[in-house]
Amino acid sequence: MADKDMLDAILAAEENEPQDNIQEPQRPVNEATQYLGTQLHRNPMTGRTKEEDEADKNFAKNKGLSRIGEEIGQKAEYLDGWIDVNRELLGERNQFYPSSWQFRIRPATVDAIRNWSMIDDDNPLSIDDVFNEVLKSCLSIVTPLGPKPWGNICSWDRFFFLLLIREYTFKQGEGKITYEEDCPECDNPVKFNLTSQSLNYEYPDPELLSMYDPETRTWHIDPNEYEVESDPIKFYVPTLEKDEAIKKYLVSRYNENRNYKIDQVFLRFLQWMTPKLSKDETIVKRQIKELHAKYKSWNEEEFMFFDEVIKNIMITPDRNLKMTCPVCGEEVTSQMRFPNSVKDLFNVQTRRKKFGSRS
Repeated sequence: MADKDMLDAILAAEENEPQDNIQEPQRPVNEATQYLGTQLHRNPMTGRTKEEDEADKNFAKNKGLSRIGEEIGQKAEYLDGWIDVNRELLGERNQFYPSSWQFRIRPATVDAIRNWSMIDDDNPLSIDDVFNEVLKSCLSIVTPLGPKPWGNICSWDRFFFLLLIREYTFKQGEGKITYEEDCPECDNPVKFNLTSQSLNYEYPDPELLSMYDPETRTWHIDPNEYEVESDPIKFYVPTLEKDEAIKKYLVSRYNENRNYKIDQVFLRFLQWMTPKLSKDETIVKRQIKELHAKYKSWNEEEFMFFDEVIKNIMITPDRNLKMTCPVCGEEVTSQMRFPNSVKDLFNVQTRRKKFGSRS
């Protein structure tokens, strides 16, 4: 499924949960047609042509976009629009990726911002699709064995990387998403600024982390150590790639049968039960059918234990931001929100006079 916690936060403000295929960042089909019959020379690190890089540079220049976002750091290296992400920005979530992976981001492209302007704030699927389009075009993963698809990002890190890309896209200080809440102790207005570093998460207990292998991205659990008679089991971290596959599967099943009822409890386990789901509609149906049969084979004690495991190893994004009141020192909590619309995330700040009053 999509990143439910993050989407719920956006929708609530306006009214986690959530491999190895090697592919380059996807580009829109119609963009490639202009180069038919032309030999394309691609940068082996980014998979992009000189023409594509030049188009983005011109876009950034015309729109006044910055090379370095304020939250990324003033000394970030600029290389054809792509910069390495300091993995320490992930905080404790850094340990859920192999040590050899290097994340890279670049400013949002013309196509990404164009798609963003078409978001339907009342349609979760629309928001989900556009979020993913930004990540597809602006996030890459470099490994010693070659690039990995953007979908290998953990589900709970989608909004983090989206905000990081936003911070790299706009000028320092421009387009901040800020709002105020009164301190409950002294009534002083406290300013909240939505950034990649202002997000909060609930993490697994430290003693459980010894069961996690970051290189294989798996949890190795032996139920017998907890007095549950069952074979050792592996649980796999939820990823955006699996989110996307499950969403397409559910849409397909619903289109086939409008009375189709998904097993919501099984859906909570599905992401964790497999390292990968196929993009092929026929194959993924078979995969999910087999996983559902495995799920149904658990006895009552196994189910209760596995349910307890998932609840305790999951990283949960917090829908609230926290700040310290500068006057009295009290912690102030505010629900994450967008003052106008989720479109605020990638509204391009231009120097021209505004046409009319509508956004």
